[in-house]
Amino acid sequence: MTIKGTALRSGVLLAMVLGVVGCSDDTAGPEEPTLTLEESEALLDAINLVGARALEADPASFAGSVSLTADCSGGGLVNAGGTLIPSETDTGIRLLANLTIVPEDCVETARGRTFTLDGAPSLRQTGSYAFSMPEALVFVFDMNVSMVGSLAYELEEGAGTCEVSVTVESRLDFGDLMQTGSASGTLCGNAVDIDLNREIPLTPEPGG
Repeated sequence: MTIKGTALRSGVLLAMVLGVVGCSDDTAGPEEPTLTLEESEALLDAINLVGARALEADPASFAGSVSLTADCSGGGLVNAGGTLIPSETDTGIRLLANLTIVPEDCVETARGRTFTLDGAPSLRQTGSYAFSMPEALVFVFDMNVSMVGSLAYELEEGAGTCEVSVTVESRLDFGDLMQTGSASGTLCGNAVDIDLNREIPLTPEPGG
């Protein structure tokens, strides 16, 4: 497994892992949630797509300091700067990430809702991604990453700012097609404490 070949999968896997994180019905902090539960889940999926665009922009650059720009699916751009430091492991590769992601009029559609996202000021992603093949034809993706910051959003129902502070620990095992892990923190004024144990879908849902 080469570093470049593994990195090519990173954006897709990131979207798969984070895309299942939703908001709970509970609220946290003095402010009421700015979005409904359904809207918040869709917004997080859109944010994950934005992060995936940045990671897929130039996999060959995953060797230290990076400055990436990628197109969003519906128009606009996403910029990502920071570090992606790769290292070899016994069975694959690990990426140590410290990225600042700033969308600019970035349009993405998730769960049937179209969002326009801008940095407010930005979203920081830190942590590690590990890709391995412990056995023949068995691919495993381990993730331990935090997302902190805020993004401005617009959608048909209105506009606002979403504060994000979420930590995700997850494993995708494509040998038995299972995901295990959890996500916790706050998102858009909602408390998050999510069990990520589930079967891995073989095909992505339409719209992200």
